[in-house]
Amino acid sequence: MILRSLITLFLLTAVFVFNGNAQYGNEIYFSDREIARADSSRLFLRFGGSTFVNNKEFFNPYQPGYTLTGFFIRPVLEYYPGPETRLKAGMHLLKYSGEGKYHQTIPIFTFHHRFAPGLDLVAGSIYGSINHDMIEPLFAFDRFFTHHNESGLQFLIDRDFIKADIWLNWEKFIFTGSPFQEEFTAGLSSTFFTGSTEGSLRVDLPVQILATHKGGQIDASGERLQTLVNLAGGVVAEWDVDGMVIETAGFRGYVAGFFDLSNELRHHWDNGWGVYPNIHVRTRWLEGGAGYWFGSRFVAPRGEPLFQSVSRVDPSIAQEHRELITSKIIFNRRLVRGIRMGVRFGAYYDPAAGQFDHSGGLHIIIDERFIITELQVR
Repeated sequence: MILRSLITLFLLTAVFVFNGNAQYGNEIYFSDREIARADSSRLFLRFGGSTFVNNKEFFNPYQPGYTLTGFFIRPVLEYYPGPETRLKAGMHLLKYSGEGKYHQTIPIFTFHHRFAPGLDLVAGSIYGSINHDMIEPLFAFDRFFTHHNESGLQFLIDRDFIKADIWLNWEKFIFTGSPFQEEFTAGLSSTFFTGSTEGSLRVDLPVQILATHKGGQIDASGERLQTLVNLAGGVVAEWDVDGMVIETAGFRGYVAGFFDLSNELRHHWDNGWGVYPNIHVRTRWLEGGAGYWFGSRFVAPRGEPLFQSVSRVDPSIAQEHRELITSKIIFNRRLVRGIRMGVRFGAYYDPAAGQFDHSGGLHIIIDERFIITELQVR
């Protein structure tokens, strides 16, 4: 039964390989993934990182409020041995304010090769977190700060009619007798450009797939296999208004799904669904929008906890049907070359509980590189 479900899932993936830009206002958080032929044989020092303050005033049983403040830095040597290849080696260092030591010290090594125009392979440290560009119910925004580093394998497609990110993030490795299970996440996020335009209107068709797995045959944990799958798809439409104040306006409508393909259920339900329509506008100074979420028996391990039907804090707390009214205001600005600032405010209202939660964040994003030398390889 599980095998049949997986085969069906991958057949659907092969047929529907599309996804529009999932979350507005996230452009300043994306990594530089370009390979320029002019950089061939050059060695660079790239300095990346972020300082962040995220405050969540949450009072619900699904995600208590907290303050996430600190910084991460990513000093990396970047070498281009040829016009289509990039090698990176460095460190990812994460420190939370108030901690005396670094929370994460993770080595970085990336092999990035362009096999053909618009077809790239990335191995080692991949372009993860926000770069996957998934909707909030499936992939929480805060993972940009808490789980920025991902490692595994990635394929990037960028053609006239399609843009896709297909990846495997191996999160926990096991040896024989390890007291815990191996863990990995596999996903697909893509955009099929319909070419349907009428004046300033653009329409894209979205689908996203995210699968999380815990298992292994050589561990000694005694835990059962767990495989959870989330899907999302719908339509994305944007209008170029080009007015005195408003530049663009858009609509994003998604239908999401949840399937538990485990041998033994870990949650209250083996499937669920949700709908997530959004509207947004971009002005000359700000971006903002509002959305509505209705979820029925919906579970997404990597998603924002507020959208889930099961509490992350206490799994015994579960609500079959969840409603949220959401809104965001985002201010992004380039300060100087290589340094950008993001200010974000979000509000979440649960009509059934009469509960209002809100969050705010201030982020400085740094990404700049400096040429060291041009190597002559014999």
